[in-house]
Amino acid sequence: MNASDDTSPPGFTTLNRFPKLFEQHSAVKMILDAETGRIVDANNAAAQFYGWPLEVLKQMSIQEINTLPPEELKAVMKKGVMAGSTSFEFRHRRADGSIRDVEVFSSKIESVGKDFLYSIIHDITDRKHAEEALWQSEAGLQAANEKLRQQNEEMQIILDSSPIKIFYKNSENRYIRINKKMAEAAGLPKDAMEGKTAFEIYPNQARHCWEDDKQVISSGKSKNGIIEQVEGATGTRWVQTDKIPYRDKDGRIIGIIGFSIDITERKHAEEQLQAINIELEKRVEQRTRELQETQAKYLHAEKLSAIGKLSASFAHEFNNPLQGVMTILQGFKRWSGLEEEDKVLLDLALRESLRMKNLIRSLQDFNRPSPGKKIFMDVHASIDSLLLLCQSDFRRKMISTKLNYEERLPQILAIPDQIKQVILNLLNNAADACLRNGGVITISTWQEEKNVAIAIKDDGIGITPEAMPLIFQPFYTTKPEVKGTGLGLSICHGIVRHHKGEIRVESHPGEGSTFIVLLPVKPVKGE
Repeated sequence: MNASDDTSPPGFTTLNRFPKLFEQHSAVKMILDAETGRIVDANNAAAQFYGWPLEVLKQMSIQEINTLPPEELKAVMKKGVMAGSTSFEFRHRRADGSIRDVEVFSSKIESVGKDFLYSIIHDITDRKHAEEALWQSEAGLQAANEKLRQQNEEMQIILDSSPIKIFYKNSENRYIRINKKMAEAAGLPKDAMEGKTAFEIYPNQARHCWEDDKQVISSGKSKNGIIEQVEGATGTRWVQTDKIPYRDKDGRIIGIIGFSIDITERKHAEEQLQAINIELEKRVEQRTRELQETQAKYLHAEKLSAIGKLSASFAHEFNNPLQGVMTILQGFKRWSGLEEEDKVLLDLALRESLRMKNLIRSLQDFNRPSPGKKIFMDVHASIDSLLLLCQSDFRRKMISTKLNYEERLPQILAIPDQIKQVILNLLNNAADACLRNGGVITISTWQEEKNVAIAIKDDGIGITPEAMPLIFQPFYTTKPEVKGTGLGLSICHGIVRHHKGEIRVESHPGEGSTFIVLLPVKPVKGE
């Protein structure tokens, strides 16, 4: 059967790999459509045996050859499909009208959603005649025995040519006949296997196989698609086996016939596919969690932005009434009829009002949109204004601050609100690190070569060595959920790099952390 032959059913991969084995083999071979009985393909031996040209034979139906009534033949073919692999004896009609007794070995093949029967036809007319002659004379018996021996040899040749493992075991679990493929898989000569029980050849797995054999023998029904692991010449292999009952001429079950194929590669592919599916499911779950966490952090960032805008709006609305209150207090202060005690209270009220005004101005400055241009700014003044914003939060957490300012610290050329954002974020992180009440935040400044250095130190929980390489990555945070977005240090790092500066971190678990921001005093060449 040629791989390019349009009359050959697609999908017969095993047969297509050995086309000459089908075409040139001396045994009569056919492939039948299991439903219609049409002869899909046949070899040259079939054409010679039946007497029709090969092309004519391929256009015929098996009903034109088999002498069984159509309905009976259809039932037999259906039985063969259901059994998977079986054998029958028929009487076939040849082109010259002669009738021959044949034994047909059929195996089901599935392709393109249809069932086909791969049949090997052996002419047993002479054997039949020999069997009849057996009852007539001793000479006939000897002739029949010789004929049977030759037929057995021919049958063994056919079996050995099969690409699948084939074996026959009797009702005592002994191998009576095996083919070459079966012996190769076991790594033993055929003579060493035939006549021995499966327990002698496969001691570790024969019990399970024997249970299947007994079930087939006792029920008289085939058992197909048995998947199991076996030890062979090439190690442990996965095989799929079909077992059918074998009957004598009186219909008694005397053993089983087995057809086995190696599915190790398919099994490994299935296991790999299953492992890939499990890994993909894990990745999807992990990615889903990451997306959910990212969404929560973005929502929190949006809330922070909205709060900032709202606080700026409140500051603007409070500023005008506060200015009116201060004007009234200043007017009362100029009143000559005030007692000394009243003047002290008015001075206190004016100082507190002025502090509120400075706080509102700092809040407005911090939330005012950046012009995006660098100007000279006083680092100390910016830190003081931010400490004023943090004063209430620090007081609530009982956090004290220490200032170690350089006396003559030069101004830097920077975008003020961005630098304030960096300092405020570091102050908030330092406050969050002071989990126990009574923490201390130390702010130091100094000039380091051509840079101004700002150090913010806390005596909090510190940072673990494992987290140190990750703290500047976007969305990485050690804070509880919703408390931090994981964007603060990442944004700070970006702002400082934009100013051609640098952030250093020194930290030990349980000993606190120090963040040092270095910013150039003069513009870097190329800005």
